[in-house]
Amino acid sequence: MVRIAITNPMPRYISQHTVACLTRQALQALIAELKRDETVRTVRCVSDSLEGKLLCEFEAPDKETVMAFLAAHNMRPQWVIRVENEW
Repeated sequence: MVRIAITNPMPRYISQHTVACLTRQALQALIAELKRDETVRTVRCVSDSLEGKLLCEFEAPDKETVMAFLAAHNMRPQWVIRVENEW
């Protein structure tokens, strides 16, 4: 009999940021920096240049870790939510 260990997945968080003042190149550099930093796993980032908004999805042990990670990268989110349900 093969036993498969079931592990709890790392909680996911989504944050919203205003990035209207960043050029496309600066935004790309910021996202690359986030993805290099292994403190928190940056799953994906999506932006709307017309609205000047950026949404980021992270995997992290808790919200405080995400907030500290963002602060370390000089990012101040409008909000951060924990993903509890997905449809």
